[in-house]
Amino acid sequence: MKTVRILGRRLRLAILISIVLIGLMLTGLLIPLGAEEGEKIREELERLGGEGLEQGIFLNNFMIALMALIPFLGPAIMGYVIFHTGRFLGWMGLELGMSPYHLIPFTLRAIILPGYGILEFLGYGVAVSESLTLSYYILRARTLLKSELKILLIIIGVIALLLFLGAVIEAALIKALESEFSEALQASQSI
Repeated sequence: MKTVRILGRRLRLAILISIVLIGLMLTGLLIPLGAEEGEKIREELERLGGEGLEQGIFLNNFMIALMALIPFLGPAIMGYVIFHTGRFLGWMGLELGMSPYHLIPFTLRAIILPGYGILEFLGYGVAVSESLTLSYYILRARTLLKSELKILLIIIGVIALLLFLGAVIEAALIKALESEFSEALQASQSI
């Protein structure tokens, strides 16, 4: 019962942190990457795809979340990654001819409506929440640190579940969009 209460408090903190992370990503949209850096990241993401798209997305996101668990450094690492992701999305928007100000509502719809973004940001929020908790216990409540390490395993499992579900939905969405784009391209070439 105690563990359930602890997880409930962490979830509330994770939701707040997730909202902050979304805001940080949206801020990054307004400061897009340069062309060379954007192309480099796009190439890396294309290598991530393929047959194991779900696995690639999950492993990438899970690795980021594990880094976010590092006491003291985790929130800064996550903040950097999320802000930089926003900058990449801003660059992609410019490549597609979108204004960064139009990209903000587009991005919000793209991550919230299909649900994968909510799951991913919540997973990241849980990781940052745990990092902050571990940092606090290291500084102020070392006696609680040992019991927190037991909860850490449950937290990692929750993060993995959230990110796995998000990866499955995101990969399905990407595959569906690629299929539609491919069909539209073939139809336009036959005209």
